[in-house]
Formats: sequence, structure tokens, C-alpha cells
Amino acid sequence: MAAYNAGRFVREALASLSAQTLQDLEVLVADDGSTDDTAARVEEAAREDPRIRLLRLARNRGQAAALNTALKQARGRYLAVLDADDEAPASRLADQVQALERDAGLILVGGAVQTFQDRHPARGELWRYAEDDATIRARTLFKSEFISGAMTFDRERLVEHRLGFDPRYRIGNDWDLSSRALRVGRGANLPQVVLRYRLHGAQMTTGMMDDVRADSARIRLDALGWVGVAPSEDELRVHLAVSPCNYWPFGAHPYFRAAGPRLAGDAARWFTRLRAAAARTGRVPLPALDATLREITADIARRAGAAHEAA
Repeated sequence: MAAYNAGRFVREALASLSAQTLQDLEVLVADDGSTDDTAARVEEAAREDPRIRLLRLARNRGQAAALNTALKQARGRYLAVLDADDEAPASRLADQVQALERDAGLILVGGAVQTFQDRHPARGELWRYAEDDATIRARTLFKSEFISGAMTFDRERLVEHRLGFDPRYRIGNDWDLSSRALRVGRGANLPQVVLRYRLHGAQMTTGMMDDVRADSARIRLDALGWVGVAPSEDELRVHLAVSPCNYWPFGAHPYFRAAGPRLAGDAARWFTRLRAAAARTGRVPLPALDATLREITADIARRAGAAHEAA
């Protein structure tokens, strides 16, 4: 867990880990130079549960650096991530470890996510992600098919391949790591909820929107390059505009609206280039990529039709 000025939420997050049915665990909390009472709150929790350990960074270095600090000190066979403002259902770790031990080819397991509004008792949306490796690989070219606080890795394979969180990315270092991990192992998502994701105004994803200079665009460029295609800046704008996201409705991207009727044709031409590269390198299964491209194409048509009716 990376924690920066998380005093308001961190005790609840840690309580959810103390309550795990899988009890053989250590909880490493890297306090990323917080200026609030985060460290004191973690120390309180550690007095109640000695499996919790506080790692204090002398200054704020960013989420990726904090997570890497914990990763280097982790001793467990598996590495789970939980954000300091979220909560893990009691069976999360047991369910994910069981999946990893059942399938030696897996390097990463996520699952469904239940959102909830801060200080509001009602449940929010249920976010589901692709469960099979092929679909995950195809969708990862457009969006993260894992959410940070829901990920559990085979830590030994991360170490073997020298994989860690990239501090160049302020937002999306989890997506970047999951994308690179899929190059050395397979991924899966469980159908059950493995994360309770708190929605509140202070979280890093609030107000986020992709553009060609954003971290999210750089992560996509790296993934597309691995598949064998380098988009032009215009193609990248199209790719960003049609990439699905849980944080805003499809079609809300500014370029989606700016491109207007020509977007469908631009997307079709870009998808043809992307598919040809995938066929050439074989790094993304074509049936899964074709299904993803059909879904996005249908979404573009539906959004365009709705815009036409509104006009």
C-alpha cells in the first residue's frame, strides 16, 4: 500500500486487510512523505495487528516509488496491491491466491469492483472486467483491464523479470505494470468482487481526461509498440477518443465530439492498421482483438446515432 496524506481513510483500508480469511500475510504501508496523520494512523493499526508494518519515505516521491519501496521489502510469494482509500472484501486474498496456485501460467489476477460513494451507505456501480487472458490482452491496448487496488501478482515472477512500478508515470503506473506483466505471463480476472472502490473528490483519477501528452497515452503507445504499430499523432487522438473508460461515458472525450462524423471512418482505418500489426506479430490473439474492435465500432455508431437524434 502506498499512502500519501491518507489519514482520513487508511485505518478502514487496513482493517479490511486484518479481516482477510487468508491470514498468512504481511501488510507493508509505504508512507510517501505524508504531512497529515497517516503515519500515526498506520502505527495505531500496527499495534493492533503486528502483521502491519510502516515504511516511511523521507519525502514525497510519488505512488510508483512508494510501491517499489514496499515491493523490495516484501517477503510473500504473492504481491497484492490495495490503495489507501479502498477496502478489500474478506475473501479477496484467499480467492486470488487460489487462482494463482491453480494455474501456474498466471502472473496477475484481478476481479470485479464494487464502487461506493464516500460517506454514503448505498452501493454504487459494479465494474466487471474481462476474465480470460485473450480478451484482457486485446482490451489492454485501449484501457486498463485491471484496477490498481484489485491486483495480485506472482511476486517471484515480477522479481525474475525485473518488473516494478515505473516512477515516470504519475497516473497509470498500475496499468503500465499490468501491461508489461502480460508480456511474460497470463492474466485473469475473477467474477467475484475483490475490491470496494471508494469514489471521492480527492482521488487521483478525479477529473482525469486522456490527451496525447498524458501518461495514459504514453502507456498505450508502449503497448501498441509492443504489438508492432506506431500510431501517428492523429491516429493516437482517435485511439484515445474511442478508448472505453469507467470514469466517464463513452463519447465524452473532447476529440470524439470535435471529430464529428469523420471519426467513424478515421477509427476504421486505424483499426485496420492495428489489426494488421497484431496479425504480423501474433502478440494479441486476433479473435479477441476483432471482438474488441467490433464492440468499440458499435459504440461509436450508437453514440453518433444518439448525437444525431439529439440534434
